[in-house]
Amino acid sequence: MAEPGTTRRGITSIDRVARWSVIVVIACLVIVVGRVVQLQTRPSDGLARFMDTRTTRHSEPGVRGDLRDRRGRLLASTRFGKRVFIDPTRFPVPPDQHLAALADAMGLPMDQVAQRVVPRIADNLRREQLLKDSDPGNDSPGRPHRYVSIGGVLDDSRVTAVENLRIPGVYFETRSVREVPAEDLLAGMIGKVGVDHDGLLGVESAVDRALRGTDGAMHYVRDAARRPLWVEEGSFRSPERGMDVRLSVDLEIQRIAKEELMRGIEESDAAGGRLIAVDPQTGEILAMVDIVRDLPGLKDINWDRPPGTPGAEGRYRVIKSDPARQRELALARNRIVEDVYEPGSTFKPFMWAAVTELGLARPDEKFNTEGGRWRTPYGRAVNDVARKDFQTWTEVLVNSSNIGMVKGTDRMSHQQMHDAVRRFGFGTPTRIGFAGESPGLVTSLRGWTKYTQTSVAFGYEIAATPLQMARAFSALARSGDEAGLLPELSIIARQYDEPVSASNPTRRATAPEVAALTRRSLGGVVRNLEQRVLRAEAGSYRYDAFGKSGTAKVPLGKPPTGKKLPRGHQGYFPGQYMSSFICGAPLENPRVVVLAIIDDPGPQIVRENRYYGAMTAGPVARRFLERSLTYLGVESDREPKNRLAGAEEGGTASIRSN
Repeated sequence: MAEPGTTRRGITSIDRVARWSVIVVIACLVIVVGRVVQLQTRPSDGLARFMDTRTTRHSEPGVRGDLRDRRGRLLASTRFGKRVFIDPTRFPVPPDQHLAALADAMGLPMDQVAQRVVPRIADNLRREQLLKDSDPGNDSPGRPHRYVSIGGVLDDSRVTAVENLRIPGVYFETRSVREVPAEDLLAGMIGKVGVDHDGLLGVESAVDRALRGTDGAMHYVRDAARRPLWVEEGSFRSPERGMDVRLSVDLEIQRIAKEELMRGIEESDAAGGRLIAVDPQTGEILAMVDIVRDLPGLKDINWDRPPGTPGAEGRYRVIKSDPARQRELALARNRIVEDVYEPGSTFKPFMWAAVTELGLARPDEKFNTEGGRWRTPYGRAVNDVARKDFQTWTEVLVNSSNIGMVKGTDRMSHQQMHDAVRRFGFGTPTRIGFAGESPGLVTSLRGWTKYTQTSVAFGYEIAATPLQMARAFSALARSGDEAGLLPELSIIARQYDEPVSASNPTRRATAPEVAALTRRSLGGVVRNLEQRVLRAEAGSYRYDAFGKSGTAKVPLGKPPTGKKLPRGHQGYFPGQYMSSFICGAPLENPRVVVLAIIDDPGPQIVRENRYYGAMTAGPVARRFLERSLTYLGVESDREPKNRLAGAEEGGTASIRSN
């Protein structure tokens, strides 16, 4: 019912006005929403520049996982620090005075800071001027440089010094810092991470996928004063930490390895050395050490007068140049994985096992070793250090007879010998995960000659990495059904419930019984070493070991284009050698296999005939075995009364054996 004084017609007019008002308001809202959508989806060029600067992305870095040793000890971890970056659009102009103050606060050379900042400021000014010249009414600077990072992560005192300057346009960003507590022991193996904390070298690269964290991020809209306005739903993603990875390396065994290797290098006045230790049963790498000494007076090859020609005397640099090693140890080339060498007599156990497995020689069969001097039917001279008229097939191995090995392997066809080399894993990378791993060098069957057959018998004309040698020798050290199988090497610690390996016939290097026979035969080599080289300390050893020494000349390498060696030159550095010893223990149930290489024993050691593998690398490997097995708590397999046992039961090799 209408109010008094109000007519029906008046009410109808009010309703009509209200209805149209609502329609107009709704239409305005639709227009506004449409305009907002249009501005969001298809803004003008001028507006787009401002819109981009109003949306901010804040990153929250994901933490890289830790690296730990097999016992859980920390090897590499990540912390966060502050790094300076500059917004050149806000940095004072002219910048000279402020750049000098900033460089001083950061502890950096003025030139280094100026080279990063000044070109960006100049480029911003140039762009702004070009834009104004093309459109005088446009005061927008376009898309200038807004971010220039300066230097690395600063320590707290430097951060405070930079903050106190209060220079416009100078800001801090949070960056990850990778720290290796035992860097002196592990830097070369652990490797390096990049600016974005991705693995570049070494273990950091090999297990990068597991270690790498996932960055979080937040997108928000801010006002002209850079204050956050709002965060839309779904614009935040939390960071995720990378996985921790437990390596197979044992920090204490690594320390023992470095100590013993450095001792051997210094005692031999060597240019360097390498050592790798493996658990043969699981294939886990226990230690890996690579040392290069910066010796004065080393000469580089002059190919117009190569070493071994008149007037080219002296000690030459036989280890490949590695400038990155000089800058930072973590950048060094890993010579255990990447560099090959001729293994010399340490290769003989593999060929001995191959001949024995084929039934071409019996352990007690007598070989005429010609008193240590002999020529092959095709006229090549072959000599032995230990000159004997006759030796059994076992003594050929223990006494390292080149003549006996050549006569034994000559009973194999070229195909059989080539196949045996390949079965022991040579010519094939271990695929342990390190970048740059070399597959080694094996002469193709097509190129295999009678000369190759002779050379490979005693470890020449074949090139292997220390990693490959440790894998092959581990096949002789494995027990039970795994004996004779190549282990799958791993830098990652095996899980306690993880099966070690399956009996994969494609990895069988030799029969289990032949592997055991070869291992026991090699026990005589280590007993000779203890009796004749390590006499003073031999009585203290708690473990029976087996092993083989090797001494090889160092090849010159391929001459550069346009150069060649003189006629008759053998292609080796005269008087410079790679001396090595590979061994494992305990004898019946080996827990550790170790290869020690002494690179280029010094001239005085060579003159005194003390450069052989048994005399330089042998003590390193034997001492390492004893210390590492004791540390691991392995039960002794040698009774005290037998620790001084002589070498009679294993052979009577000269201390100058290879």
